[in-house]
Amino acid sequence: MPNPAVDFPWDKANVTGTGTVCPRPCVLPSIVFNGMTTIGSVLIYDGVDAGGTLIGTLLLTSAVQVSCQPLTFLYDCEMLTGIHMVFTDFVGNFTVTFK
Repeated sequence: MPNPAVDFPWDKANVTGTGTVCPRPCVLPSIVFNGMTTIGSVLIYDGVDAGGTLIGTLLLTSAVQVSCQPLTFLYDCEMLTGIHMVFTDFVGNFTVTFK
């Protein structure tokens, strides 16, 4: 039986605004949308700034999405440089897991 604390030691970060989540190469399994107070969009980059490779765009532009939290977005991808998120008009938070 695997020990989750040893076999799956995921780092995690609560992200509430634009910034670098992880400044090094890593694996991004998932991003959990926890909630929002203002609609907008969130861009996810493989990089340490918005000059990196765009991996995904979350368009959270309807108040309907407020009622469906938490919501998990699965990525399961290798990030060659790091993880950077850019919030545009969006006010809310995510939990990002990485290793």
